[in-house]
Formats: sequence, C-alpha cells, structure tokens
Amino acid sequence: MPAPKYEKARWWSKEGVSVRCHLCPHACIIGNNGTGICGVRINMEGQLYSTNYGKVCVAAVDQIEKKPMFHYRPGSYLYSVGTFGCNLDCANCQNFQLARGSASNTPFESITPEALLLQALAKEVDGIGWTFNEPIVWSEFLIDASVLAKKKELYTMMNTNGFIQKGAREELFTYIDAIKIDIKGFTEGFYEKYCNGRLGPVLDTCVAAKEAGIHVEIAYLLMPEINDSEEEIQQFAKWVLSKMGQDTPVHFFRFSPAYKLSHLNQESMAKMASARSSAIDCGLHYVYYGGTISTEEQNTRCPKCGELLISRKGKEPSEKLFVKKSQVSRFCPTFSDVDIKMHDGKCSKCGTSVSILLK
Repeated sequence: MPAPKYEKARWWSKEGVSVRCHLCPHACIIGNNGTGICGVRINMEGQLYSTNYGKVCVAAVDQIEKKPMFHYRPGSYLYSVGTFGCNLDCANCQNFQLARGSASNTPFESITPEALLLQALAKEVDGIGWTFNEPIVWSEFLIDASVLAKKKELYTMMNTNGFIQKGAREELFTYIDAIKIDIKGFTEGFYEKYCNGRLGPVLDTCVAAKEAGIHVEIAYLLMPEINDSEEEIQQFAKWVLSKMGQDTPVHFFRFSPAYKLSHLNQESMAKMASARSSAIDCGLHYVYYGGTISTEEQNTRCPKCGELLISRKGKEPSEKLFVKKSQVSRFCPTFSDVDIKMHDGKCSKCGTSVSILLK
C-alpha cells in the first residue's frame, strides 16, 4: 500500500498493467513504481499518486507586481508558495533545484490545505500565489487549498508554463482568478529543443483562460539569437493581438545565463527595446519589461493619450530565499512604491476606460 505521505492523484486512467496520466500533454504511460516526466506522479500498484501534495518548499509574502502581474489588483499582497517538480525541462530554468527536485532530495514542510490557509490569513495578505516551480504538477493540492482561500475571499493566482490537458485545465481554472503564462518561444522547434514540450497546448491554455474569465498576463523570455528575432517577436505579438486582445499585458524578460545555458550571454537591452517596440507597433497597448529595476517600461500609461496611470518604482528584493543552499530566483524586483493615478478605472486626463482591476 502507498505511504500516507502520498495523495491519490486526479486525471488518470488504467493502461493495461500501467496507468496513463491525463494531467499534461505528455500523457505519460507509467509502469508500476515509475513516475512521469514531471517526477512527482507515481504509479503504485496500479493507482496514480501525487508525491508532492502538501509539500511546501518555498513560501514568502510578495507584492503581486513581483509575479509579474501589473493589471490585477495592483499594490496588493499575496502569499507565494511552491513545491518541487515540473512537467517541462527548460534549458534556461532558473529554479532547476525545485523543478528537478523530489521528496528525497529537496527540503520541504508538509502542510494541509487548512494549515496553509491559516498561514496566509495570519500574514494578512490579499491572495495566494502558486509559483516558484510549476503549479500544474501539484494541481490536486492547489485546488484543495484554493477552495478554502476563496471562501475567505482571498484571490488565487498562478505563474505557469500553461502545459496542461483540457480536462484538468477546466477543473483547475474554476479556482483561479488571475494567471501569468510563460510563452517561452514562438516555434514548435524551440519548445522541442529547449523545453521538452510543445507550443500548441500552451497557446490553447492562454485562450482557454481568457474564455474562462480569468485575468491573463503573458511573459516572454528573450534569449539571445534563440527566440529573439524580429520575425518571431512579431509573430508572437500578432498572435497575442488576434487571440488575446490588444489590452493583454505582455512582459518581456531579459535572459540571464542559467542551468544548461550558462554559457550564453545576457540578452542586450537593445534587443529588449526592439522587442517592446515591435509589439507596440503590432498594436499591443501594454508591453512591459520584466525583471528589471525602476525603468519607464514598468509604468502603465494610457494607450490613448499617454498619461501616466500607474507608476512603479522597483528595488532589489531584500529577502533572499534558498533551497539546497542555492538561491531561488525571484525574477522581479520588489516594488517599493506603486502609485495608482487612475480615477474610477479611467484615465484621469482623457477619460479612457482602462482594463485594470483595482482593489
């Protein structure tokens, strides 16, 4: 019989003497005592179990701007939590100690959904953020805790790679208010070579989240001479415009050497500026820099008259988080000052309605 530390998984079926997982598009066929590609779903005597249920490796109070998320309840605070495991294997992963971790080699605290909620309430946050590793691979715990959070009027958001099957996605999205989805490159070849995944399901997740009424923001990591060509950026921006809408916030991140791509150079700021200009020229209203400190490109301006709507002043994060003696990437700076200059959801100068959900 399985050890008590494992929780019965959802979204799977029998496949002869094996089981098939239906959580993500890998659809792993898992033999007895084997795990899927994510490393955290195990077949034990013909039953699929989650090995990371309730195992919290990292937890911190953050501003929502750190996710980054700029158009959903700006200035609010959330309790960011993460575990181990991931269903992709990105060559540039900055938190690989979590993504490739397991219960046997990654420190964690076992906690119930009820206890996690009590922690969040004690910290007087506005919401719970599922982040650090890939939240999809502990969807069972995410759902159970999010149900409780919503009863206490805490919002729920997730940072995700979007690599999830339709059935699991539909159930998960019932409990999510806001989502930031990473589109890591805009070709199938990129996803196959650098992520061990596929682009199509990620794009489907973006559209499905929008159709479900979830607040969606999109991030794109610019990697030098890999996914930062003008043609690829324009294709990405045109897709966002046509499928997600011109008001969808886009965050361009600057690549820094990490994991299997430690030999590459950091992305240039010139390329960052070029990508942002291309996206704006394609018709997107809100295009930001992600992970940089105090730049104009992190402020929100009215798309009609250019008036400053929200100013954001960033600083280096004061809190350092570590897993296995390695610092966990915080991705975005701490925003010491988020100044909202809008009035009743409109530009104070020209009266244009702006698609930003305030507190």
